[in-house]
Amino acid sequence: LLGVAVYRFTQRLPWPQPFRLRFLVAHTAAALLYGAAWIALASVVMSLVNRRIEILVGPGPVAFLVLGVWLYLIVAGVAYAAAATARAAAAEAEAARARLQAMRSQLHPHFVFNALHTVIQLIPSHPSAAAEAAESLAHVLRTSIEEDRDLVPLRDEWAFVERYVAIERLRFGDRLRVHAGIAPDAVPALLPSFALQTLVENAVRHGAGPRPEPTDLTISAGIAGGALRVVVTDTGAGADAARLAGGSGSGLRRLRSRLDALCPGSSLVLEGGPRGVTATLVVPQDEAP
Repeated sequence: LLGVAVYRFTQRLPWPQPFRLRFLVAHTAAALLYGAAWIALASVVMSLVNRRIEILVGPGPVAFLVLGVWLYLIVAGVAYAAAATARAAAAEAEAARARLQAMRSQLHPHFVFNALHTVIQLIPSHPSAAAEAAESLAHVLRTSIEEDRDLVPLRDEWAFVERYVAIERLRFGDRLRVHAGIAPDAVPALLPSFALQTLVENAVRHGAGPRPEPTDLTISAGIAGGALRVVVTDTGAGADAARLAGGSGSGLRRLRSRLDALCPGSSLVLEGGPRGVTATLVVPQDEAP
C-alpha cells in the first residue's frame, strides 16, 4: 500500500530537468515519512497477528527507519525509471512516425516524376495514347497523394499497380506483357503502401526499358509460413549481383527503410542474371502492426 502511495507521488512530482533542490527536499521528507509509516503499519500488522499491541522496531528504531527509507528509494527509483523508459519509447515512436512521413513525402515526387516521364515520351509519337495516359495518370496520382496509410491490404495495392501498369503498357505496347497470379488468401494481407508498385516500377524501368524485344513481367503473391510472399519477375535486361547488392535505385532503398521501420522480420531479396531479375518480398503477418 505504501508502495502505491510512493508511485502516485512520483507521478505528481516528475523528475526535474534541470535538477532542483526542492525536488530533493520533497523526497527526503517523503522518505522519512515513508519510514515512519512503514514502522507504524508493520507494528499494526504484528499487533493484529499476535492479538496484542506491539511496536516493531527490529534491530532498533533508527536502523528500522533507515530500512524504510531504503525501501522508499527503491520504489521511487523504479517508478522514475519506468517513467523514463515510457518517455523514451514515446519519443522513439514519434521519431519513427516522422521518418515514415519523410519517406512518404519523398516517395510521391519520385513516382510523379517517373509517371510524367511516361506521358511525355508518348506525346511526340502517340498523342492520343498520351492523352489517355494523362487521364489515367490523374487517377493514379490522386490515389498516391491521398494515400496516408503506412500499411495497406494487398487488394488496394494491387488495384493501384494495375492502373500504373496500364499507363506503362500504353508506352511499351506489345513490348510489355504482364502476367499476374494473386492467391485469394493473400488479398487481405498487409504490406507497406507502394511496396508492390516500387518493385513493378523497378522491373519496368530497368528490365523492359532498355530492351527492344518483348519483356514478360510476372507478379505473384501468396501466404506461406504466416507471411505474405510477393514475387516480381521480369525477363528483361537483367543485372549482375554487384549491382543488385547496392540496392539498384532510390526507390528500393526507401522501400527497405520502410520495411525495417514498419515490418520487423521482413525481407527483400533481388536475384538477377543475364535474362531478367526476380524480386522476392516477404512480410510477416503476425508481426505487422
